[in-house]
Amino acid sequence: MSEDHKKIPAWKSDFPIKKREAAYVSRKEFIKLITFFSGTLALANLGIPVFNHFKKEETLGEYFVGLTTDLKVGSMRTFYINENHRTPYMLIRLAEDKWKVFEQKCTHLSCSVLYNHEDRVIECPCHHGFFNPDDGSVIQGPPPRPLPQLTVVIKEDKIYVTDFIKESKDTHGHG
Repeated sequence: MSEDHKKIPAWKSDFPIKKREAAYVSRKEFIKLITFFSGTLALANLGIPVFNHFKKEETLGEYFVGLTTDLKVGSMRTFYINENHRTPYMLIRLAEDKWKVFEQKCTHLSCSVLYNHEDRVIECPCHHGFFNPDDGSVIQGPPPRPLPQLTVVIKEDKIYVTDFIKESKDTHGHG
């Protein structure tokens, strides 16, 4: 072989770092990196409740859902408010003059819940959670909270929903 192949290129003398040393991360540097990311995540977790505390609640007003003649007793219908397809709602006709509207997401893992008129329960088929159709409270299963409920207003055979019904301590939790 010629002497030219044994020579070190000129650029390597300007950058004397070896590949093995460049990829090496010391224990101290690793701990610094992990501490930085853990601190960032902790601050983000503190920021979420602060953000939610100062976030303004939207008022719904009256939103037209349908006509009273559209639904038979014991049936349900799903709908979205203001084209917000992230939160489905279900309108349930429990009796001739008794209407309820709940979010259609289970409070456990957001599976779609369905009304079962024969058993008079709102059922989550994913993990067998059951809710009371009268107030949305948890009857059985893993859901930690009752279903969020909207107020139903009937005006001249037209069904409207207004704001959420605030959760009281009596309806919270299993019951």
